[in-house]
Amino acid sequence: DLKSLDEDTLLNVFEGVPQVKISKTSFENAATVTDLLSEVTQGIIFPSKGETRKMILGGGVSINKEKLADPNAKPHYIPLSSQYLLVQKGKKNYYLIKIE
Repeated sequence: DLKSLDEDTLLNVFEGVPQVKISKTSFENAATVTDLLSEVTQGIIFPSKGETRKMILGGGVSINKEKLADPNAKPHYIPLSSQYLLVQKGKKNYYLIKIE
C-alpha cells in the first residue's frame, strides 16, 4: 500500500519518475485539481488547463491511485510520506509532486 511507505522507500520505488516541487501554500491554495496539475506544477505534468480537463474527463488521470472524475474538484489528497502526491497520467506516465 502506497500510504504505508516511508520516504526513502517511496523515492526508491519511484526512482526516475519526474518530480516537481511546489510549496505547501501553493498546494493549499490550488482552487481545482485542474489548476494543481497545470499551473501550480509549472506545466510539467500538463501544459494547459484544457488538456488537463480533457484527460480527467476521459478517465485518464489519478492522484495516489484515486481516479479523478471532476476537473473542478478541490484537491483533497493526503500526501504520501506527508509530502508527496503520485500523479498518473494515462497508463504509463507517472509524476511525483513534492510539497515543501
